[in-house]
Amino acid sequence: MNEVELRTARAMTGPDSLPGGGACIGLALVGSGGDGVALIGDLMMQMAARQGLFGMMVQAYGPQIRGGESAAILRLSETETVYEGDHADILVCFRTSDLARFRGTVRLHERSTIVLDQADPGRLPDWLGRDIAEVLRFPFSRVVEGVEVPGEPRNMLAMGLVCRALGWSAEVAHAALSQRFGHRPTVLSQNLAAFDRAYATGALPELPVLTPRASGLTVESGNEACARGAMAAGLRFFAGYPITPSSEVMETLIEELPERGGRVIQAEDEIAALGMVVGASFGGVPSMTATSGPGLSLMTEMLGLASMAELPVVVIDAQRAGPATGMPSRTEQRDLFHAIYGGHGDFPRVVLAAFDVVHARDLMHRAFAISEEHQLPVIVLTDAYIAQRRQIRTTPDDLPPPRRRRVWGEGDTMLRFALNHEHGATPFRVPGTPGGTYLAAGIEHTPQGSPTSDGTMHQRMSEKRFEKLETIALETSACFRMLGVPDAPRLLVGWGSTFGVLREFVAQHPEFRAFLPEVIHPFPRESFEEWRAGTHGGAVVELSYQGQLHQHMSSVCDMTRWTRACRSGGLPLSVAELAVMLEVSPC
Repeated sequence: MNEVELRTARAMTGPDSLPGGGACIGLALVGSGGDGVALIGDLMMQMAARQGLFGMMVQAYGPQIRGGESAAILRLSETETVYEGDHADILVCFRTSDLARFRGTVRLHERSTIVLDQADPGRLPDWLGRDIAEVLRFPFSRVVEGVEVPGEPRNMLAMGLVCRALGWSAEVAHAALSQRFGHRPTVLSQNLAAFDRAYATGALPELPVLTPRASGLTVESGNEACARGAMAAGLRFFAGYPITPSSEVMETLIEELPERGGRVIQAEDEIAALGMVVGASFGGVPSMTATSGPGLSLMTEMLGLASMAELPVVVIDAQRAGPATGMPSRTEQRDLFHAIYGGHGDFPRVVLAAFDVVHARDLMHRAFAISEEHQLPVIVLTDAYIAQRRQIRTTPDDLPPPRRRRVWGEGDTMLRFALNHEHGATPFRVPGTPGGTYLAAGIEHTPQGSPTSDGTMHQRMSEKRFEKLETIALETSACFRMLGVPDAPRLLVGWGSTFGVLREFVAQHPEFRAFLPEVIHPFPRESFEEWRAGTHGGAVVELSYQGQLHQHMSSVCDMTRWTRACRSGGLPLSVAELAVMLEVSPC
């Protein structure tokens, strides 16, 4: 066809492979607001899941409320993937001018194919590389006398090209489009027509076929996983205030929690949100909020209140690049210090970290179990990279809710803050029930809850509250993951979302092994010491300027021979970048 111009056409070689086997293919889609880039990615993820394929999609966009450039990076695979890969095999870009924002996000290799608009006069930026194998021009836009006029939906044209290259049948795409747009017949008809026209051209070289290896797959984001995991763990009250990148936690709960008999309230700010959560917990209701760094700062005093009053609350912190407003749509691991140490006075809290979407759902069970059993705040750290990624996973089964708080027997006289009780946490009785009335305040108190300024009592109450961390450390000593060969000589430690890149890196570099704690505070020191026994140092990998995990570990372990492999910047680490940091040859 005259409207398709293909330069240096050649079929792609074999796809990349994942740790543990299984082929994978990388895609990158770039456009402006209104181009529907995220919609293409979401539809393709749904289609992949229906065909028994795994995948992962991350989005990149600016901090603007509406409009601006956006990108979707997908990795489709035969086995589970938790990393989007170092390179895309195909880049579809509607305007070359949109690429500027995505330096470091969109990465290509020498065999990649770029698909551009036939009418785009722009040049590709040099940072993409000069040795790209194929550049294809396709008429995504309709131009009359030099002016772009409304035409076919360009995102559907792009999806038709890519689906054909993947070898997916048109019927699979038709079913996905019908499910999405069946309530809008005119839009559905337009989208199907555009998809079919591009699909029929076969303009892209065929990609290697991915063989389905699973069934019963579903697509879920990190925020959705946290919300649904919390509901399965017994959550019945949520109060929050929208903030990127955590807002979808509340949006999911608004849709789904009422069906389970729960309630959701949008508060006027983050302070009020956690205040409501503390109040609901005082009333015996499992409660939670979700926020990002600026909101967590505002919640700090209320966290101290929950710890002093020994009330269980769970807080999800989806980290963004900071400080202050920072970069709301970018990811970093910069809230660790605040989560562990933030607050006036000494008060215990537990800090957990999610590795990926699958782990985020499961981790909420542990968060509620610890919080309810030990009556203290639990902070669950995710970040934008986990919170807003979409990941294909096996459909989860809801686990039974965790243990509830211990309660006094009917014949017992409740001494709410009794000293020398088992594990530091005292049995509880819900206010309003017989014998359940007591004073819960932020002021220091006696075992009965009466205010006191006695220094000896303050010391004993502090010991009581911090005893909980000793018990939790024993109970969670096995809550970590190890990657690589057990006796590999070179050691790495990471946390949270670095799991994906470390999993891939260790698979490519078998001389390395990695340790990733699920419970960051209290840190599993004895397990870490056993894991590294007989070695002489290593590197802590994290996405923060100061190397916050390295510094935290230095307060509980001897880290004198350990270095930091860390940076800020708002973009996830790549395998190739980590190889440079650790001075090894990239694969």
